[in-house]
Amino acid sequence: MAGTGAAIVGMFLVLSMVMMPSCLATVYTVGDSSGWTSGVDYSTWTSGKTFAVGDSLAFNYGSGHTVDEVSGSDYKTCTVGNSITSDSSGATTIPLKAAGTRYFICAVVGHCGMGMKLSVNVVGSGSTAAPSTKGSPSPATSGSNSTVTSPAVTTPSSTGVDNSLSTSPVVALWSICVTWVAICVLILS
Repeated sequence: MAGTGAAIVGMFLVLSMVMMPSCLATVYTVGDSSGWTSGVDYSTWTSGKTFAVGDSLAFNYGSGHTVDEVSGSDYKTCTVGNSITSDSSGATTIPLKAAGTRYFICAVVGHCGMGMKLSVNVVGSGSTAAPSTKGSPSPATSGSNSTVTSPAVTTPSSTGVDNSLSTSPVVALWSICVTWVAICVLILS
């Protein structure tokens, strides 16, 4: 009986270790409670946030707006018509799958010029670089669908408070702890 209990605890710990990194991915609600709209300073919104591979951007917006991923040069000049991806569903989630700078604008004429533009620097896992709203363009890594649902986290912030974690140190510490506990449980059983 004691061996069975230890085996169950060991299996639970191993599963916890495997599941933990995906649970720590952060879904950033663009603009927090304001959402994706004109009149929001998205450069200020990104300051203090670290966007990492595995995180997602959730754009919430009303009709009459779009979320278009564009090149760095189109971002700087607010050029519409050359979008990498485009969505106007009102709820667009963009997974951040690779490191590099990603650029988004509202492609409705005049909206980008009024500030509906967002640039995020995505850092790779294990990096602690600060986010940037400027940088050289890098290739986008989105698939053919512009709206993707991320099953990892389903509770985006709507309070205006940044609830993100710097996941790399947490994941590393968690993995080490769980591994040692699992080894101890297996040795003791």
